[in-house]
Amino acid sequence: MFFKDVIGHEEIKQRLITSLQTGRISHAQLFSGDTGAGSLALALAFTQYLFCTGDKHEDACGVCPECKKMQKLIHPDLHFVFPVVKSAKIKTPISDEYINEWRNLLLKSPYIDMEEWLGAMGADEMPKP
Repeated sequence: MFFKDVIGHEEIKQRLITSLQTGRISHAQLFSGDTGAGSLALALAFTQYLFCTGDKHEDACGVCPECKKMQKLIHPDLHFVFPVVKSAKIKTPISDEYINEWRNLLLKSPYIDMEEWLGAMGADEMPKP
């Protein structure tokens, strides 16, 4: 994900770029917003920009090994925590058990909602208690 792919948020994108260029990145970042607002897309673009080791100015280079890993969402320093549900096979689920479904969904589009995520996990097919 690149900053150029994120719809809107121009002022925030510029602040994030400037924070890295000036070496003044906060120790924690919180990306929050309504469904479809692009918070997750913005977080992924910033993460790729942070990890990028290539020639970057206003966006990640997209060709260095770090960018290539980020584009597949397999960078070893990228960790996700997301909502999960119990299933017949998984009684005490954790995010790692659904990482392939999560990656596949995000690779299609980072503009997802909870209903899409539940469907990707197969939660919509689970019997109701």
